Amino acid sequence: MPSALVNFDVERFLREDWQRAPHFIEKGLDISNPIAAEELAGLALEVPIESRIVKKGAQGWQSQDGPMREQDFQHLPTSHWTLLVNAVDLWLPKVRKSYDYFDFLPSWRFDDIMVSYATKGGGVGPHFDLYDVFLVQVEGRRRWQIGQTCDESTKLNTDGGLRIMQDFQAQAEFITEPGDVLYLPPYIAHWGEALTPSITYSVGLRSPSMAEMLADLSIELEALGDLRHYRDPTEFNKSADIDISDTTIDEIQSILSEVIADRALITDWFARYMTRPRYPDWLDETNERRIARTGRATYINGERS
Repeated sequence: MPSALVNFDVERFLREDWQRAPHFIEKGLDISNPIAAEELAGLALEVPIESRIVKKGAQGWQSQDGPMREQDFQHLPTSHWTLLVNAVDLWLPKVRKSYDYFDFLPSWRFDDIMVSYATKGGGVGPHFDLYDVFLVQVEGRRRWQIGQTCDESTKLNTDGGLRIMQDFQAQAEFITEPGDVLYLPPYIAHWGEALTPSITYSVGLRSPSMAEMLADLSIELEALGDLRHYRDPTEFNKSADIDISDTTIDEIQSILSEVIADRALITDWFARYMTRPRYPDWLDETNERRIARTGRATYINGERS
């Protein structure tokens, strides 16, 4: 299976590390036309685009949600902060082209490319994600510490608007430079800290929860006018006993199984669900041109650009 990444064995990666273990690809790609820090800050000023600034101070990490104002950038310190902008691939074609490096995975698995600009010491603290992610170092250098495998019981501190792990245990370390790629599977703890001002692309994959998928499937059934309703089982106990009988549960499972067993229904719904745009009301040709050509001046480290 070919790959646009260099120094990378696709078959071995999929067989041994995919959704199992971290994988470091040294000088795996070359981003020839990366987004600039000032350009990223300009996107953060736009109303429809999700962004945030994360600062690390004496009280720990604090997060400020966008859209940003130009004065927000004027009052930032010279270090220990990060600007993160979600779904930059929807607004800038040159960022969207980064997907070409990961063509060994089906396109419907990808969610978005989040871009972060970090000053020295900047980061979002020790945390874990619920999805697969490829961290592409575009500019500068960053230290990544890899920790333990987490689960729903992992203790988190959410006071600053983030999900910071309370007990991070570093087990490996990577220094990423331009062109390096670090893959992390779900639930693997990690902590990135910029050693120099840096830009990182986080190529995230879709990983909806069972609850999210079932909720969306229920909307699909309602839209289709599905007329299946609960019916009491044939051997329904008509006594005054308030307990729900095993035969009733069997009947419910049978009805639900009938829906799941409808392969045509599930195929059609899942295909549309997994390829639905993140911003369906905003993603059109006109909007893409408007955002991509925005020339609004902004500030990085207190200097007007």
